[in-house]
Amino acid sequence: MFVFLILICTYMKVQAQVNYVLNPSFEQYKQCPEDFDEIELANYWNGIDTTWNPITDSSIYTPYCLPEYCNSCSHDMHCCAVPSTESYYQFPRTGNGMVQEGMYWDNSSVIQYSRDYLQGRFSNNLIAGKSYCVTFFVSLEDYSCYAVNNIGAYLDDGSIDTAIVNCSKVQTQYTPQVLIHTIVRDTLNWVMIQGSFIAQGNEKFITIGNFFDNAHTDIFEMEGVYGCGESLYLVDDVSVIESDAVADAGPDAFVSSGSDSAWIGSHEEGLPCKWYVVGNPTPISVYGGFNVHPDVTTQYVMELDLCDNVTFDTVTVFAAPSLTPALSKGAGAIIFPNPAQGSFIVEYARGSTLRIVDVLGKEVLTVVVTSNKQRVDISGLANGVYNVVITDGLSKERTVRRLVKVQ
Repeated sequence: MFVFLILICTYMKVQAQVNYVLNPSFEQYKQCPEDFDEIELANYWNGIDTTWNPITDSSIYTPYCLPEYCNSCSHDMHCCAVPSTESYYQFPRTGNGMVQEGMYWDNSSVIQYSRDYLQGRFSNNLIAGKSYCVTFFVSLEDYSCYAVNNIGAYLDDGSIDTAIVNCSKVQTQYTPQVLIHTIVRDTLNWVMIQGSFIAQGNEKFITIGNFFDNAHTDIFEMEGVYGCGESLYLVDDVSVIESDAVADAGPDAFVSSGSDSAWIGSHEEGLPCKWYVVGNPTPISVYGGFNVHPDVTTQYVMELDLCDNVTFDTVTVFAAPSLTPALSKGAGAIIFPNPAQGSFIVEYARGSTLRIVDVLGKEVLTVVVTSNKQRVDISGLANGVYNVVITDGLSKERTVRRLVKVQ
């Protein structure tokens, strides 16, 4: 009955999560970054000065408003390598890519530029009047002089793109819809910044940065770091999702015990989610989906956090017992369809005895096969994974097929 309820819930999900942000975890790129200011190498991302291109333009002009693209494929230990450079030691929250962004420069710095601004595109315009939850994760770099607050996200139609040299100045004329008022000074963990807003309907870009001038930015001076005058943060996993979306752990699956794996969840990146094994409070993943290979039947729970709308979804991965060599001989008989609902058909097994065994080894049904194509009624069986053991009436050779019974 419990498995049946899980399967019903799987097919009755109201709405699965959809992240509007393209390349939200910075995994897709045109080429590996090997220098500062190369955010445009990450697909669908740039600074707010799109007139400069790191591939075609001279490195003499590198505006400070452009963040650095960091990826494990890079060999540049000054700016772009993962997990370690001269400024940080940090793995991406998910995947291989992340971004380095300047959120603050003090007035005494010899560098007169003050801000980086990270801009990404949406797959579609947002819908007017609809509520969206905006989420991104940041981590303070180890060798930043300051930790700051007011890190935020501004969503618009792209008008913020200045296309001029002053893109690195503080963009105080824009008011971010989402920001964090507390100072973020964690250099070890990824800190979630999240907030909701009602869309106007023209939004197709998200810009992340500090839109407040120095006088309106609270700072915390980090111990043991002196003379740099800056505050650098790493950014990863950006999402814009409809606020009423719900967690989607994917359909139930099955694996052979200890041998193969099953995918659970979705293939979306950058989701504000956590995964657990039922009965264990410690998260096992923060990816939208991933492969699992349990040795025994296991239930997994996905938690999706969308701005006070926290939903859960459960998926069961059935682990069938490993088959011994004696039960693996004889490949003549076939069964279909598989998965099956009320019945299945067995072919090329005339004169055999067919036994259906559950994952605990209990025999639940026995049928004598009297024709070369015979239908077997399994409407009385519970949903789950079974072994179908077909024993030849003369040679006593046994053939084993795995069967999944669904509603």
